[in-house]
Amino acid sequence: FTFAFTVLLIACAALLRRRAKSERSRRDIRGGQSHSRPHSPSNGSQVTDDEEELDPGRRTTIHGTLIPSTGLVIANPPEPCAFENAFCKGLVLPMHKPTMNPELVSSGAYLYGDHFTGRKRLWEFRMQFQFKQPVQGSLMIGVELDSYVPLNAAAKRLMGMTVAALRQVVGNDMYHTVGDDPATTPAPHERPVFMMPLWAFDQVIVTPEGESPPDLSDPDFSKYGTLRADDRQAFVRELSALNLGPGPTFTFAVWGISQFLDCITWQLTKIVPFKPIDFNLFCGAPPVHVVLYTLDLTGAPEGDTRHLQSRKNYYLHYALWSPFHKPSKAKIRELIPCDGDLGCRSRQAKPSSKTGLFRRALGGCCASERSY
Repeated sequence: FTFAFTVLLIACAALLRRRAKSERSRRDIRGGQSHSRPHSPSNGSQVTDDEEELDPGRRTTIHGTLIPSTGLVIANPPEPCAFENAFCKGLVLPMHKPTMNPELVSSGAYLYGDHFTGRKRLWEFRMQFQFKQPVQGSLMIGVELDSYVPLNAAAKRLMGMTVAALRQVVGNDMYHTVGDDPATTPAPHERPVFMMPLWAFDQVIVTPEGESPPDLSDPDFSKYGTLRADDRQAFVRELSALNLGPGPTFTFAVWGISQFLDCITWQLTKIVPFKPIDFNLFCGAPPVHVVLYTLDLTGAPEGDTRHLQSRKNYYLHYALWSPFHKPSKAKIRELIPCDGDLGCRSRQAKPSSKTGLFRRALGGCCASERSY
């Protein structure tokens, strides 16, 4: 009897395991994807099956990497990701609705779903800075491409419509160029960029030195600081008067143009009625780079205000792509240097014990996924 009872328990346990595995597979299919079971995490931030159960949209959200790379960055992390360069150090939290799964979007049953529910925005980027030195020049935010992309007449018309739609959101104080055609223009060449002034952000929080800045993953984050939607003119004045430099912690969030840019389906929306536009028509191929930089025009010829690479001082550089529209393997290895496959050792920024800014630096943000 004891032997038979033991066999029965083992059989029941095996059945439960098979059912759990089957349920995970069905959930993945509903999410519009299939995947193999991930390898064990290298730094505690891999999207495990347990995390997938808590946040079903995590595997189907945007992917990317900070530059210089700290590893693969998967959006909607439970904690922000740390970065550091010669000009500043800080945290970034990329967030995106799981737009490949409308049922999941409607339910709000994903990490940050409560925040996105009832809001038109498709994504939101939150970032926090501690500057190491005074910012010289105007700090701009926008997107940048790797190289010039030839456009036919139809694509140029769509590009014009897209830029016009974005101007309605951020105003005329923006810089847009398709870049220099290397076939007809001598070097150095300007890359395609769409750059906006600092007040194109939608939220700003300035925390005095010695005080604790807000947690980027705080459910009440949207209630803090100043919002552009409350008083656009006052917001522009406040950001234009910011003295960006050492001391305070500066926290920003941007989402205003997100209604036009679905980074998961890799499409521009609401430009042409009922007709989404493939990102690659304008960008050629992923990735697209989200950047914050200033320009140093020292020594530039009179009238030459191009955004050349040699003139840029990057404060934040994040290359992103959709898991359904990936860069080539060679490009990914270029973006995320590693030993062989993408399962590489992350070069992690070290936490600062003095400020607490990196108190949860890379947990839940940077991962290595060998499925690439």
